[in-house]
Amino acid sequence: MKVGGLFFYSMRPCFRASHKLFVPGKGESHVHILGLDIGGANIKAATFDGVSECIPFAFWKNPDGLVAALQELSLLEGQRPAMVGLTMTAELADCFETRAQGVEFVIRKVLEVFPDCPVRVWMTSGEFAEPDDAIDLWTLTAAANWHALATWAGRAVPKGPALLVDIGSTTTDVIPLVDGLPLPDGLNDLQRLANNELVYSGVRRTPVCAIVPCVPLEDPSIGVKEVHVPLAAELFATAADVHVINGDIPEDADDCDTADSRPLNRHYSLNRLAHQLCCDSTDLSEAQLTGIAAYVGEQQLQQIQTAIENRLTAVRKKCDVPKDEPVRILISGSGSWLAERAFSQMDSQGIHSVSDLSAMFVRNVSTCAAAFAVARLVSERCSDDLLPWSQL
Repeated sequence: MKVGGLFFYSMRPCFRASHKLFVPGKGESHVHILGLDIGGANIKAATFDGVSECIPFAFWKNPDGLVAALQELSLLEGQRPAMVGLTMTAELADCFETRAQGVEFVIRKVLEVFPDCPVRVWMTSGEFAEPDDAIDLWTLTAAANWHALATWAGRAVPKGPALLVDIGSTTTDVIPLVDGLPLPDGLNDLQRLANNELVYSGVRRTPVCAIVPCVPLEDPSIGVKEVHVPLAAELFATAADVHVINGDIPEDADDCDTADSRPLNRHYSLNRLAHQLCCDSTDLSEAQLTGIAAYVGEQQLQQIQTAIENRLTAVRKKCDVPKDEPVRILISGSGSWLAERAFSQMDSQGIHSVSDLSAMFVRNVSTCAAAFAVARLVSERCSDDLLPWSQL
């Protein structure tokens, strides 16, 4: 498909195989290899063969609830996994005083849930560690999910410069790839923020006042045709409200994980957005509010495009290629639609193609891509921990 001068490819599934593990004493039952990506707001899980599940989990409110949440994962179908690959970002939740404390807490809880199978933890050094080592090396364990995703996805672009853009509910990762491997300028979140490889902006949870400080408003009652009005520095509305109003994500009457705990639908989203201007939907017209939503959505898009352009320049330098050298692009995440839009509006010169990870597998694993990646990687790299194997 060609959009805005760029070719968006539907990639053929390249990882289809399913592991059937024959575990001593259990007969010929199908046992999952499980990947977990435990974040501060969501738990994402995926099996080796692409069954995935994402459940909202406000870690900072109920950290001890992690055990029950993991035990209730429906994709396990009541079975014990043969192995667990783990990555996380939940260590930054403010229920923990330090990230080291958070890393250890998450690992200990996962071991509590899965006491009888190997648990291996991904690190930004590009390898798995046993739980105790991962706790000791917490700086490599913390916030490593992006690195696992890039390591797995990079095999789709095995030669030359490439860029992986993963847009989720909370953040955007912009990861340079060289010859199929992640080659970032930053490994921890501070370094990545400083190098435009982590943009703390996503399509659902980001507060509107964190995207823009003010918005244009046409209102004769304040004496001018248009004025830029500062927003209240308060969590009144989020990116999800903006994108619902703009028609980019669907309404969901069952989703009350919003700023005011009312449903995620157009009616309440308009009212929440009005609150950012210390008003409600009776003070501002629908036309005014939809104009504000369009502005906020465009500003978020431009912020992500700025980071992408910065990293496109960086990855070409890493490969010592001309500044207009075509770069292959991979996109993923629940906000992959926004990544696709970003590239469709950018100058297509120097971009080879844009490929969505959701088409790389027989199932759509894009939303839980890091969990799926860690499941695939642990099955490839830690198979000796499951000996004896009857079938691979």
